[in-house]
Amino acid sequence: MDIGLTDEQKLLRDTASHLADELATTDPSDIPAGAVLAEQWRHVADLGVPTLRSPSLCGLDASGVETVVVIEEFARTLCAVPVVGQAVLAAEMLEAANAQDELQRLADGELRIAPAVTVDLRSFGATDAGAVAFDAAGASHVLIAEESDGVRRLHSAPLPDAAEEGLDLTRSLRRTPTASAAYAVGEPIDADRWRRVEALALTAVAADLLGVMQGALDDAVRYAGERVQFGVKIGSFQAVQHMLADALVSVEGTRSCLWHAAWAIDHLPTEEALLAAMTAKAYAAAAGRDVVETAVQVFGGIAITWEHVAHLRVRRTLLDRRLFGDETTQYEAIAAMRLANEELA
Repeated sequence: MDIGLTDEQKLLRDTASHLADELATTDPSDIPAGAVLAEQWRHVADLGVPTLRSPSLCGLDASGVETVVVIEEFARTLCAVPVVGQAVLAAEMLEAANAQDELQRLADGELRIAPAVTVDLRSFGATDAGAVAFDAAGASHVLIAEESDGVRRLHSAPLPDAAEEGLDLTRSLRRTPTASAAYAVGEPIDADRWRRVEALALTAVAADLLGVMQGALDDAVRYAGERVQFGVKIGSFQAVQHMLADALVSVEGTRSCLWHAAWAIDHLPTEEALLAAMTAKAYAAAAGRDVVETAVQVFGGIAITWEHVAHLRVRRTLLDRRLFGDETTQYEAIAAMRLANEELA
């Protein structure tokens, strides 16, 4: 089977890639804030990223594949613009709740709203259990999903200005306000639709992991072709070649799982789509850690300093690995789903 992108998807990927290169984070002191970050968000909104999952706004069918292609490109350059949290996850939650007014404001770049996750980062959060706003850089509001009678209802609340310090220096986590400050948004979301939201969330984080992995591998290969030791380039050493070859296999294996999961969100039954998403997240979580560690080894001592971009990649990978459950969590969920459903076994 030959799987690839359409010409339109390739054009979207190339456009996102050019913009991601312009918005790249090259070292910890390069992370934007304030007016600079707001201007960068405007570029992402103009590209139409918040509308990729909203047929009424983009005029096309919702596409998980196009969404993950864009996420990968921005993650490849460690772009600090909150693409995953605000442009994708928040937009998907609003679309599921048919909150068209908020979606339009988000697409226009006027609404900056971040999704709430639990403090352990393993699921979407609710105010009664404690939560933090994920990918909240520049956000004025938080989007909270409360479960009641088997359905989810979205609530929004203003976010306090203070940012919380987190592991990933390229993304912001902020404490959510009290429940009394929240107000209802959109319509109730039934269980089946919400499971597709969860499938997209897992797939989106896997795409972010893939982008970080690809960026790490690209930089490591480039460095190995330039760095001279003992009079020869280190890329000529067989041990280095094997490490980078193993990393490439991990990257392409992740991409295969990811593209299937992204396609499944829109074309397969809910249970199968969720299973594909959990598989992609499990593969990406395990492979991502290995690939960024390989890149650190190729770069040597400079890669473990605060000033080097590899340091940022390790931090982002470790947070992504934990977000919505690491590979161990996904393996357990996959096993439980397969054992409970003979058609998936």
